Amino acid sequence: MLKRVLTIAIIMTGSVLLANAQTKDDFTPKKGDKSVSLNLGVGSFVAMEAPAPDLSTYNISAPQTSWFDKQLSLNFEFRWMFAKKWALKAMGGFSFKHNPEYKALPGNSTDGKFETGDIPDYNFVTSKDKIKYSIVLGAERYVKTKYDKLFFRYGGEFGFSYGKQEAKANDESYLGKSIGEAFGYRVAGVTGFDYFVSKALFISIEIRPIAYDYTVYNIRPQVGLKLLSSDSHGFDFLSNPMLKIGFRF
Repeated sequence: MLKRVLTIAIIMTGSVLLANAQTKDDFTPKKGDKSVSLNLGVGSFVAMEAPAPDLSTYNISAPQTSWFDKQLSLNFEFRWMFAKKWALKAMGGFSFKHNPEYKALPGNSTDGKFETGDIPDYNFVTSKDKIKYSIVLGAERYVKTKYDKLFFRYGGEFGFSYGKQEAKANDESYLGKSIGEAFGYRVAGVTGFDYFVSKALFISIEIRPIAYDYTVYNIRPQVGLKLLSSDSHGFDFLSNPMLKIGFRF
């Protein structure tokens, strides 16, 4: 009888230990796992405006890409565990905006003199097309912590962002399209934590301990003119924090 009790106890203990081990393993990122996440953070990418075509002087300054601007950033990320502890990631976004052109509507003022009751002049509305996109590629290594559902990760990433605006109007001041464009490169280290609420759902926080960015801003007020360019170099520390909500499959 005692042997049976001991045998049952050993089997039950082994089953519990095995179940616990399996429960721990269920949350560990494994080779072949894939995930998608929505990333919410602060930071900024390139900004640009097509210049007015009829100015006598043009001045520009290359935009900065920095989380210190406190602008809200939102993008999607895909992650793939290509090895036991290593993951590749890709994230980015795309935006296109169009402002249609409207013709000028002259009023009834005389010789440029406007009196009470006159109909004002409506200037033309410039047609504008703006595109912006960014893409970030990186690799990160996962490290277990003493908590079954919490994992630390670290790695690096490379990002590229681009923006362009073209402006045109049916007006003698526009000799072709006016163009403003900007692009930037970014290299950064990344650290963060992933907490698995369930086998499929996880929440992450991350930050860039150090990052370097290079940005260029170009404008061309009229077709045929030389580009006016400006560039900048920047270093950020403890920058671009992000909160992520994702699903593993």
